[in-house]
Amino acid sequence: MRETPDRSNRSTAAALAAFLFLGAIAWASVASIQPPAAAPTDAPAAEFSSGRAMRHVRAIAARPHPTGTAENARVRDYLVGELRSLGLETEVQAAEAVAAPSYAGGAAVAGRVENVVARRRGTGGGRALMLAAHYDSVPTAPGATDDAAGVAAILETLRALGEGPPPANDLVVLFTDGEELGLLGARAFAAEHPWMNEVALVLNFEGRGAGGPSMMFETSAGNRALVSELSAAAPRPVASSLMYEAYKRLPNDTDMTVFREAGAAGLNFAYAARLTHYHTALDSADELDERSLQHHGTYALSLARRFGGLDLRTLTGAGGGVGDGGDVGAGVNREGGGNVTGDAVFFNLFGPMLVSYPAGWVVPLTLALIVAFAAVLALGLRRRRLSAKGIAAGWFALLVAGAAAGLSAAGAWRAVKALHAGFESLPWQTPYDSWLYELGFVLLAVAAASGVYALAFRRASGLDLLAGALVWWALALLLTTALVPSASYLFAWPLLFAVAGLAFRVLRGADDGGGAAPFVSALAAAPAVAFVAPSVYLFGMMMGLELSGYLMVLVVLALAPAVTLLRGGVSARRWLLPGAATLAGLAFVVAGLSSAGFDARHKKVNHLFYQLDADAGRAAWTTSDRERDEWTSQFFTAAARRVEPEAWRSWGRRAMWEDDAPALPLAAPTLEVLEDRTEGEARRLRLRVASPRGAQMLMVSAASTGVTKAQINGREAWSAPGSPTAGAGGGQQTPPALLRVSYSAPPVEGFELQIEARAGVEVSLVVEDITFGLPAEALAGRGPRPDHMMPLPNYRWSDTTLVRRAVSLPAAGGAGL
Repeated sequence: MRETPDRSNRSTAAALAAFLFLGAIAWASVASIQPPAAAPTDAPAAEFSSGRAMRHVRAIAARPHPTGTAENARVRDYLVGELRSLGLETEVQAAEAVAAPSYAGGAAVAGRVENVVARRRGTGGGRALMLAAHYDSVPTAPGATDDAAGVAAILETLRALGEGPPPANDLVVLFTDGEELGLLGARAFAAEHPWMNEVALVLNFEGRGAGGPSMMFETSAGNRALVSELSAAAPRPVASSLMYEAYKRLPNDTDMTVFREAGAAGLNFAYAARLTHYHTALDSADELDERSLQHHGTYALSLARRFGGLDLRTLTGAGGGVGDGGDVGAGVNREGGGNVTGDAVFFNLFGPMLVSYPAGWVVPLTLALIVAFAAVLALGLRRRRLSAKGIAAGWFALLVAGAAAGLSAAGAWRAVKALHAGFESLPWQTPYDSWLYELGFVLLAVAAASGVYALAFRRASGLDLLAGALVWWALALLLTTALVPSASYLFAWPLLFAVAGLAFRVLRGADDGGGAAPFVSALAAAPAVAFVAPSVYLFGMMMGLELSGYLMVLVVLALAPAVTLLRGGVSARRWLLPGAATLAGLAFVVAGLSSAGFDARHKKVNHLFYQLDADAGRAAWTTSDRERDEWTSQFFTAAARRVEPEAWRSWGRRAMWEDDAPALPLAAPTLEVLEDRTEGEARRLRLRVASPRGAQMLMVSAASTGVTKAQINGREAWSAPGSPTAGAGGGQQTPPALLRVSYSAPPVEGFELQIEARAGVEVSLVVEDITFGLPAEALAGRGPRPDHMMPLPNYRWSDTTLVRRAVSLPAAGGAGL
């Protein structure tokens, strides 16, 4: 039957109202997980105040303070003084730590660190709770958010705790050094400090940006009780097991990784908005969003009070609790007597409400939903409200819509990068004011979906298209249940409401018309929007815009339960909605581009370091920038040469550009052979590596294969994957990777490197030392870096001075030296 104009207008108006409702749901679900308001300095003494904590942030992050520098020593002394003034027994743990490569072919890292460790004794003498954050920064950033804010949150928490009675459990405070080098401080504490054996639970605080909600993004195995306590104690928790599953699959680590490996349970917190500030000169106290610091503090104070009075063994598996992998329990005793085991599925529901349930429910819930969906499909087919052909068309339509949305976002982002090349050097290639692009991509996804369905409605009914779209939800639920059960909630609960909406429409006999149908569709789609919108927001915030294409597929999936609403939006004027959404999306992208210039708060990144070849007496300026700007052009001429990547070069495998620089009389690093002997098929060398100029870092890399193992001061550091001694059986072995080790904050006498190589092989090494900062003598006559620029965030090879020498050790002819 042909719709009358009057009915068509009413249908369009109802669809528009329903879409506005879903838009409001999306906005509310994102707004409700924002950090709380900052508390002023005159807040009640027993409460956490970000205003008071900012005093610590400004003191710690006054300047960059990487490990081994005088500025880092100043921060260490400041922390010791603050902890002692709060009445905690405090010490500095000076230690050496060595970390083997985290991946095949990687570099071993080592260094001398100085952890600040403190303790407040409890009244009960049980297992201890530990609050942890790292106090070192990278050389290119003051480190306000990474991680002065975490340290400040703990200091202000300790002050507030002192306003009340002492807790039953001991409280250990650990401010680690060398986290940026490879978690060295945490490794030293876990391996050597006796207090680690008494720690049952760790709350770790990190930063990855300059604002946004503080998220509990990582926990330990057997986390049901921990998540329940987090939900009960923290006033505004933001957490999800999906986030935890995603983090486990990323090549990222924090100090929590070390504590978990040492046997402690834990909760890890971080905020991640404005990735442009991560490890850059913009990571300053002035740029920190104080609300994020307040969010950190609400966790630290509320959970310290909560866990300070509980028997932590029942929460963490020490003595038969959560961490022992037992069966799912029946509940949590809020007074500390709970013994809940197993993992939890958890997520935010409309903001601060944190919902959790046992992971054991996942499979039964999935099976029940699939059975219910199949029953509704069967009912619809039997009543001829659905057709197999129409369902197939709906399945295909959503596939095309998702692909179109993903490709449109990916294409738009590629065009944006081509128009504004400065994005490439920013962290994760994320522009300033990235929300403009994200919102533009969402609107382009809506345009793509509505455009596809404008055509699909000519070939299938609204109910068929809805049913076919929900098949994708069912497939996604089955896939996540099988592979990542803790993430299955994202599809399970929206599918439940969408299937209920489909069943209502099948039973009532309504298709796409007026009446209650648009409102039923909107209600059925609301959970999908409420679940997907914050997930897209959080993952876009944490990972940058490179993932936009994939995230827009999720956006289209969220629209699937509302697909019947699109008929009201496209029936009368089929291309009005796709066209309007396209124009709005492009307008936001253009707005982002129009504000993409650089200034003092939106700095352009460039790259430069100085390297001296001490053997040849030649020096060079080196950069990874493809195009020179008004500052770096002072260092490079038309004769600048492209240097292809070489595995032994310390700055990695990227092509660089070099130009001649003045060769300064800088002392080269030294390598002394202490012992060289051959035992059977192995040649063993003991070497002393040092920096006469007192560099902050020493690096040794092999210029040829042959080295199979290495130790640093007697600690296992590196072994070549695929070496002839590795594995069993015959056949072709993977060629061994080249040795690469680094040592930070070395003592004056240097460190001892023990190398094992194949007998009869000449060992060729490159020894380098690195100091932070460009040499003032070589900069003479060149203008300073403008205020709207900042160095590339790279620990070793950005705004540094590197001196290199090569050492060849011919095959030993005897038993050694």
